[in-house]
Amino acid sequence: MRNMLSAVGRAWDRLEIFIGGLFLTLSVFIIVLQIFLRSVFGFSIIGGDEIAAYAIIWSILFTAALAVKSNQHVRIDVIFTVLPKTAGRILDMIGTLLSLFFALYLTYSGWELVMESHMLGEVSMTMLRMPMWIPQVILPLGGALLSLRLIQRFVSLLTGAADPQSEQAESSAT
Repeated sequence: MRNMLSAVGRAWDRLEIFIGGLFLTLSVFIIVLQIFLRSVFGFSIIGGDEIAAYAIIWSILFTAALAVKSNQHVRIDVIFTVLPKTAGRILDMIGTLLSLFFALYLTYSGWELVMESHMLGEVSMTMLRMPMWIPQVILPLGGALLSLRLIQRFVSLLTGAADPQSEQAESSAT
């Protein structure tokens, strides 16, 4: 059972990296293509800048959850070297819970925004006229992925599997 959960976890990690990388690659490709077309032929793709911006946002919000797993989000690491181990773990748990509440709110409010945009038929104010719910759907999706990773982190801290002090040492070594 543990091996199966581990395999699912690795597949989940790879999927997040792949999709995040795919959107980042798409945005870079579109931007480079736009520069080439403007420089050489004097025209650009209609909506190319808009699609590249959406792809960057999708890449960031899709992979933010992976940063939780690898403990790469911004925090003041010096606190964890000064505090006793138990106090550091408690502080990390509090921070993780606060982050979880934010991620859950992002999921909920993002879903409300998507549903409202879809119901009202909102489209972008560019020539592309993209339905706004399409780029906005990353808000509840990213929030849900972030929430799952934060729950995973909280459980890990609760059971003692994650050590904030050793994580701090590992992150400053890299």
